[in-house]
Amino acid sequence: MYLPHVPQAAQPETGPEEDLTKVLPDLPLQEALDQAAQAAQPAQPREPAAHSTQPRQTAVPPVPPTRNPRAVPPEEPEEEPVRRGVSGGILAAIVGGALVLLAVVIFFGYGLVLKGGDTIYPNVFVAGINVGGMTSEEAVAAVADAVAASYSSATLDVQLPDRTLSFTPDQTNVALDADEAIAEAMAYGRSGNPFSAVLNYFSCRSNERYIDLQTVLNLDTDYIRNRIDELAQEVETTLSPSKVDVNEAAGTITVQVGYPDRQLDTEGLYEAVYNAFMNSDFTTLTWDYQETPCELVDLTPYYEQYCTEVQNAEYDEETHTISEEVPGYGFDLEAAQQQLATAEPGSTVVIQMEDIEPEVTKLDLSSEMFGTALHKVSTKYAVNSNRTNNLDLACKAINGTILNPGEIFSFNDVVGERTAAKGYLPATVFVTGGASESELGGGVCQVASSIYYCSLFLNLEQVHREPHMYVVDYVDFGMDATVYWGSIDYQFKNTLDYPIKIQANIDGGTVNITFWGPEELDFTVETDYKILETYPWTTVEQVDETKPVGYRERTVSPYTGYKVVAYITVKDLDGNVLESREVYSTYRKRDQVYVVGPAEEVPDPDDPTTDPDDPTTDPDDPLNPDDPLAPSEDDEGTLWP
Repeated sequence: MYLPHVPQAAQPETGPEEDLTKVLPDLPLQEALDQAAQAAQPAQPREPAAHSTQPRQTAVPPVPPTRNPRAVPPEEPEEEPVRRGVSGGILAAIVGGALVLLAVVIFFGYGLVLKGGDTIYPNVFVAGINVGGMTSEEAVAAVADAVAASYSSATLDVQLPDRTLSFTPDQTNVALDADEAIAEAMAYGRSGNPFSAVLNYFSCRSNERYIDLQTVLNLDTDYIRNRIDELAQEVETTLSPSKVDVNEAAGTITVQVGYPDRQLDTEGLYEAVYNAFMNSDFTTLTWDYQETPCELVDLTPYYEQYCTEVQNAEYDEETHTISEEVPGYGFDLEAAQQQLATAEPGSTVVIQMEDIEPEVTKLDLSSEMFGTALHKVSTKYAVNSNRTNNLDLACKAINGTILNPGEIFSFNDVVGERTAAKGYLPATVFVTGGASESELGGGVCQVASSIYYCSLFLNLEQVHREPHMYVVDYVDFGMDATVYWGSIDYQFKNTLDYPIKIQANIDGGTVNITFWGPEELDFTVETDYKILETYPWTTVEQVDETKPVGYRERTVSPYTGYKVVAYITVKDLDGNVLESREVYSTYRKRDQVYVVGPAEEVPDPDDPTTDPDDPTTDPDDPLNPDDPLAPSEDDEGTLWP
């Protein structure tokens, strides 16, 4: 069926007049127009013949000559202005009028030629094809080919925000009457008088003209309109808000998504589809709804009310501790909000709340920061209940200590005063003057020495270290450190780029110290020592008159004194020396002391007082006992740090 006329194609326009000598085609008429243009130039009027206006002269008698006559030229008569003849202007007007009339006749004749021409005016389009300059037969063939490639096979798609609406040739019954369309194209511009035919021709040369196809294109417009109306019923909605329901027992938040105020411009879409068929333009047509969206549900208040934030384990540099991770409960707010934003109107979105495990646990972070053993030192100790107790308490106080880069470790600050309230027991210590006495916390120097020895292998800066008064045998010479509450402390500084952790414990008769960090060291440390001087001990006897004759008991065990240099050499992983240091330590000697009874009376020379088989003096003790920490037979229970 045919639709009533919808304005689509542009109607013929009368453009401004142009210079005919520039736009006329190569026709026999061209030369005549050129001659007419030349003849139209204004003619120069002829100057009329001059005639005398002087008055007639009368006869005068001759004057007799004088004595000295002076030659005087004869006077010339004055000329009067020449007057144009009126007959010349009339002639020019007559000639000009004749030429104009000739031009009109020629223009009229050219219009008649155009009206009777057998080719279509230039730039005339039918179904998107430029048929200008073609004969009717040529134009019909061209348009028929185009129709075969478009109307009979092409589908027009309308892309909407949520769907695609398609119009196929079978649905629209589209068909073009090519003969009728070309007949209209051939007639275009030729209606009216010859003058308008010429003007229309010149206008077509510079402007495209399109033939309105609504009278020659068969199109089921009722089907198109019905499809668009059906679409409007499907997609148009009235504004309604979203609804939220919370089920705490099930841990769900259910959102019933509302509807927007959505309208479809049916008239505008119909015209766009109709014009696409009229212009044979089957490119995809994009069309949007006229929409006012409903307000998006903000889930933030529900998140704040029902959810708890998950807390990852974190390292606190101020407290030197790693916090415990805290599981959370709830949902991913950002993901849920995005889900609502993309949900279809009227759909139901269920948000499930659940336990949320931390991404970083304390164990994970501890392993990351302190998962690599940088170095470990183990030193043996003699089994003694009091001393072992003190070693255990000191290790427990130190165990887990973390040092940030640049921080200083202080043994006395970390362990604190060794008191009975903390559980420390009496054990042997070296006191001023060199004597060995029993005090609370005796033996903890071995823990300090083990830490010092271990720190050397990390090439850490030694802030304060003092050697023992006497040599000890649980570390090499020059590798020990002594401490005493209130006067002597051991300190080192973390000069690495990351925190380090100290692990300390006793196990099976050994003190174990391990430094932990995030990665292997990129260097190695070698230690060695050399004895520079030796100070041997001697045996000293102290007579006690209260003791019986022959009494002899060792009261002070001996120590050999030494001056020692320790060598610390730092190398890269290829064995190249990076740094070398020397650390000097001096250890005092301590003489062996015996308490003896008074001497016997001097015997008669004939009666020797000594029995060669029972000497009264012991042979010299060795320079150093094999295990100075173990109780000796003569001094049972004596221990020192």
